[in-house]
Amino acid sequence: MPPVPEHVEIVFPDDGGCFGCSPTNPNGLHLRFRREGEIVRVRHTIADGFHGAPGIAHGGIVATLLDEVSCALVTFVFDRRVVTGELTVRYEHPVPVEVPLDLLARATSREHPRYVVVEGEISRDGVRLARSTGRFFYHEQEHVAP
Repeated sequence: MPPVPEHVEIVFPDDGGCFGCSPTNPNGLHLRFRREGEIVRVRHTIADGFHGAPGIAHGGIVATLLDEVSCALVTFVFDRRVVTGELTVRYEHPVPVEVPLDLLARATSREHPRYVVVEGEISRDGVRLARSTGRFFYHEQEHVAP
């Protein structure tokens, strides 16, 4: 994959219908990413259909967003595909629906040969609402039949 430009909204180049990042999945989130050096950012508004309590995003969709921005970080900054091996989410404040949110991810460790550790966060108006830490294992595009 050619180097991913900085400060330009991008989508995954080989759209496989992913719920989070595919621009063509009719039920997906249609996330668009922006690389800034070794950080990836997303500006996203969670639709009301993804609420748990009224006005508050369901925890599963919050975790999904953190997972997506973390995977995108590895793809767009390090040019590697990954699968999520572990994701720990800390919900610090309720995450609202129907308002713009800021997501970001950064790698905190690349020392292991099989995975990278990535931290993500969701914030609104500079206040962190949720954060994550995960291990994302390198995946070479091979498909193994069951």
